[in-house]
Amino acid sequence: MKQLYILALGTALLSLVACSDSDDDKSSQPAATAPAQQTQQAQQPSTKLSPAQQQAIDDAKGMPKQGVVKTMLHSSGYTYMDVDTGNDKSVWIAAAMMRIKIGDTVKWTDAAVMRNFKSSSLHRTFDEILFVSNASVAQ
Repeated sequence: MKQLYILALGTALLSLVACSDSDDDKSSQPAATAPAQQTQQAQQPSTKLSPAQQQAIDDAKGMPKQGVVKTMLHSSGYTYMDVDTGNDKSVWIAAAMMRIKIGDTVKWTDAAVMRNFKSSSLHRTFDEILFVSNASVAQ
């Protein structure tokens, strides 16, 4: 059940990152295409988040977005990192598998908080972990 929840949360997070509410290119299109465009938009499935998914994203908004990698594990297509953000406690993050070394500074954009997350591939439970998008080594 948790894996399904994580998959849904990850999909929702990625769709939020990929989507844009920009109207810049809509204003330059002729009016004749507007009805077809509205029909096409009406046929697209809704990406509305569940209350739990929205809460996970909201909980991560005030958290740091970079830090120094203290521990790193690769498993099941993810890189798990224990990150020192300069606060009193470190933060565990999970990102799409990436090349990074202990001591590197990692930065990320959007995140969703998972509490009591059990990783079956790592055989451990994280009290709190951020599933992040767009993680990269800070230059």
